Amino acid sequence: MTKTLIPLNELSHYAGLLAIELDPQRADFTGIPPEPLSVAAASALAGHLAKDLSRILDGIEHLGLVLPGALYDQTEILQPGFPLIRALADIYRGSLRGGFTPQLIALGADGGHFPVGAISPQRRPGSGPLLLLPFCFIGPQDDLTRLARVMEDSLLQNGEVSLATREAFQQSFGLTVMSLSFATIGDLCALLRVQLDGNGLLSLWELLEQSWFERPGVHLATLEGGNRFLVAGDHAHTLFYTFDDWGQFGPGRELPVAGLSEGYRRWAYLQRQYSMALEAYGLHVRWVLANPQLEQTLAVVEGEAVKAAMREIPCLSGDYLVEAIFQNDSESLEQQMIITNHADPELGTLAYTVMSLDASGQLLRLEHHYPLRPQGLSIIIDRLIERCAEQGTERQVLHPGRLLYSEKGRSLRSASVADLPGSGERVH
Repeated sequence: MTKTLIPLNELSHYAGLLAIELDPQRADFTGIPPEPLSVAAASALAGHLAKDLSRILDGIEHLGLVLPGALYDQTEILQPGFPLIRALADIYRGSLRGGFTPQLIALGADGGHFPVGAISPQRRPGSGPLLLLPFCFIGPQDDLTRLARVMEDSLLQNGEVSLATREAFQQSFGLTVMSLSFATIGDLCALLRVQLDGNGLLSLWELLEQSWFERPGVHLATLEGGNRFLVAGDHAHTLFYTFDDWGQFGPGRELPVAGLSEGYRRWAYLQRQYSMALEAYGLHVRWVLANPQLEQTLAVVEGEAVKAAMREIPCLSGDYLVEAIFQNDSESLEQQMIITNHADPELGTLAYTVMSLDASGQLLRLEHHYPLRPQGLSIIIDRLIERCAEQGTERQVLHPGRLLYSEKGRSLRSASVADLPGSGERVH
C-alpha cells in the first residue's frame, strides 16, 4: 500500500449500502436482524463486496473502504446527520498513521458487539424485510467527488452483486435473500419518499429530510387534521391537544359538534403516526401542551418565531397527561370511581375519564387521563388500580366504544350505562 501525505481534515468520505430484501414467508425471516459477524467472517465477506464494487465502479484501489459485518434497519441508517456513516469514516481515519493509505477495513464483532458502540446494530424486533449493510469510501476530496457522481448515476442500476457474493452473504448471515444490490443513501431516501408520498405522508418526508441533511433554519408542517410539527436540527416540536382544548380553541374549534369525534380521531391518528416515525428516525420529539395564547401567537408568526414560541412553554414529561377538570375541596375519601374508556376501533384508547364520588354520591374529582406514548396506557391503568386499592375504592370501567362528549360544552364526559352497547364492565 502507498501512503499519501494528505492531512486528515482534507480527506472526504462517501457512503453506499448493500440492500438486502428478505422473503417474509420464509422460516429464516424472524423480523430481527442476525447477529454481527466475527472479524474473520466480516473480512471474508468484505473481500467479495469490494471485488464487486471495483467491477461496478471501474476500480476503487485508490480509495479506502470500511464496512461493518452487520445488518441494520433503515431507521438506523437514516438518522440526523447520518451518525453511523460518520462513525465508519472516523474509524478509518483513526487507523491512519503517517498519511492516507488505501485499504479495506472490515469490522467484526466480539460476542455480538462492536468495540465502538456507535456502529452496534440495535437488532429491534419488527425490522425488515429490507435490511442494509453500509459501507464508506475514504479518500481525497476530488476523488470522492468523482466517485459520488458515478455512484449516484449508476450504482442502483448496475449494482447487482455477483453469484459468489450472494452465496457468501447467505452463508455468513444464515439468511435466504430475494435480492442483493448496491445503492446510495440518496437512492434509499428517494425510495422512502415515494413510499411516504404514496401514503399521503409527504409532509413527514419533508420533516425528516430537514433533519437528516442538517439543513439550516426550521421546517414547519401543518397537517390536514390541524397537527403542527416543527423540525430544527435533530429536534421536533409539536403541540398536544386534549379533546376539550382541540374542540374549544384548537384546530377543531370551527367544526360542527357532530364532527368533533371524527375530527379528533383523525388528529390523534396523525399525531401518533408522525411522532412515532420521527422518534424512530432519531429525532427528539418535544411535546408542548397547547393553550389559547400560544394558539393566537402561532397564527401570526412563522419560521424561527414559531420555534421560539414553542420553546417558551415547558415540554410535557412522562408518558401520560392528567387533565384535571374538577376537584372538590372535601377531604372525603373516594368510595366509587367510574372510569370511561374513550376508545376507537383502530386507535385503541384515546383517553380515560375518571369520575370519583364519595359515600354520599357527591362528585370529588373529574379528570381526563391521556396516554402520550404507547407505554403510557399501562401506566395509567396501574396507577388507577393502585389508587383504588389504597382507599378501598370500588371502581367501574365503562366501554362505550367511542368518544363521548358534551355537545354544549364540546368536552369529554363520563359514560352512563345508557351509553353502552352492552352493560358496564366491573373490573377488579
